[in-house]
Amino acid sequence: MNIAVDKLSLAYDGHSLFEDVSFEVHSGQKYCITGPSGCGKSSLLRAMLGFVQPRQGGITIDGQPVNDKTVWQLRQKIAYVTQEPDLGSQTVLERIRQPFGYKANAHLQWQMAAVEAYFEQFKLSRKLLSKQTTDLSGGEKQRIAIIIALLLDRPLLLLDEPTSSLDKESKQILKVVLGGLQKTVLFISHEETLTDIADATFKLHSAGGCRV
Repeated sequence: MNIAVDKLSLAYDGHSLFEDVSFEVHSGQKYCITGPSGCGKSSLLRAMLGFVQPRQGGITIDGQPVNDKTVWQLRQKIAYVTQEPDLGSQTVLERIRQPFGYKANAHLQWQMAAVEAYFEQFKLSRKLLSKQTTDLSGGEKQRIAIIIALLLDRPLLLLDEPTSSLDKESKQILKVVLGGLQKTVLFISHEETLTDIADATFKLHSAGGCRV
């Protein structure tokens, strides 16, 4: 999916995060967003999902502006993983299956073999499937959330600090997985483990706001 960010300005609680940011994301490529804490990186991803309203400028995805009229349709094409995923309170298997019951995913076929393959790839024990999500470690939650996003197989993948709770081995595994994807991937990261798979890096920096 192609994304165009055009002269975008975002604010939070009345304070400017960044101003006049423009860049383009091309279908099938991988992009990294870096920058200091608090400059609006997470808000930028949320703006692409329509959760944050621009103060000025706008975002288009595959030629469609992100607004109240288009956001529901666009979200069905996006998989999004937050830095600290909230997996609710249920078993891991129940949580993984949950999105497959949504109308937006009616075209997807549940494949337990795919779940098991990702568990093996991410070095996760199958015993976790019967474990309560509330009992998972931060790294386990992050890997489960990423697996869910991959199973949904949407054309645009947005990841907010996907390695923040991962150990060295898991970071390398994620690098291999993301590097092999044939889809548009946009991720926030300061980790060289991931930045070197990016086709381009956008750096937001504080200077009376943030600019790419």
